Amino acid sequence: MGLAECAAAEVRLGDRGYKIYVGAGLSGRLGEVVAASKPDATSCVVVTSQPIERLYGEAVAASLEGLTPSTILVPDGEEAKHWDNAGTLLGEFLDAGLDRNGVVVALGGGAVGDLAGFAASIYMRGVAVVQVPTTLLAMVDSSIGGKTAVNHVKGKNMIGSFHQPTAVVADPLLLRSLPVREVRSGLGEVVKHGVIADETLFRYVEENTGRLLGLDPEPMSHVVGRNASIKVGYVEKDERDAKGVRAALNYGHTLGHAAERLASPALRHGEAVSIGMVYAAHLSVNMGLMDPEDAQAQRRVLEEIGLPTKLPSLNTDELIGYMRRDKKTEGGAIRMVLPTGIGTPPTLRTVEEPKLVEALEAVT
Repeated sequence: MGLAECAAAEVRLGDRGYKIYVGAGLSGRLGEVVAASKPDATSCVVVTSQPIERLYGEAVAASLEGLTPSTILVPDGEEAKHWDNAGTLLGEFLDAGLDRNGVVVALGGGAVGDLAGFAASIYMRGVAVVQVPTTLLAMVDSSIGGKTAVNHVKGKNMIGSFHQPTAVVADPLLLRSLPVREVRSGLGEVVKHGVIADETLFRYVEENTGRLLGLDPEPMSHVVGRNASIKVGYVEKDERDAKGVRAALNYGHTLGHAAERLASPALRHGEAVSIGMVYAAHLSVNMGLMDPEDAQAQRRVLEEIGLPTKLPSLNTDELIGYMRRDKKTEGGAIRMVLPTGIGTPPTLRTVEEPKLVEALEAVT
């Protein structure tokens, strides 16, 4: 199959536009992708973690024919996004001789993609980056849209930039090394997109949960491609997250981020967002914004996937305090993305703290 036929979606942002390629085996065709998206590339580095490098590093390096890439290892998981690691990575770029026409290939999960994308955005005032996500969560969410960030001790994703990739390559075969827990977390993000934007996708996941958990390439490619199209729609309308349009993608994240932070490392991101979605839906039902049947359908699918829908034992005051740090908060008032139905656009509403506290009982 030609590369053009593997383009599941295209981000149309003028000279910052790019294609998202989805298909089994595409990670072995990165040379073609770079040639198509950055034909004047003169140097290349692959940023990845040791576990991923052991599995896929040799094949990825071989696929980047003619570019003789250097491989740079960064910590695995969320630890990669420490501020100090960004500085170290920039030094590695210099040591590797990466120039202004160079390409950074980010091979890994969302944390590696965020770190590599952020470093690429400030190195020589910005060099090209190709995102090659190796987790489902990164394939359907963080690799698309140009949001890059590292963490600060006082807040997650508080230091970052917008830097669109030159291409995204999602190869479902790379998911075979994932623990099933990580696959479930990624499917939680898929459910999120279905709830806020696409009932057909929601029902597809509902009907194909077993095949998706089994990493069947056909339904997985379909789901990843459809999610890419959904994410692209939001990015094109609000590239820099300035109009509030992309806030819909934050569904489940207000409580989710707080729970993830306070329960770390017990909760994965997708698991925390799953709980956050159930929480937000409960608030919506109480406020007359969502039918109880839709909230029950969402909860049922999340539970069939194997995701948690209840909070571990956490301090309520600490949860609310961390929710106040959410980027949607204005004047100290917590604003939340609240669902209105399966496949219908959510709404952004201020919710009074007594209601937030009361609703916590439903997910505890």
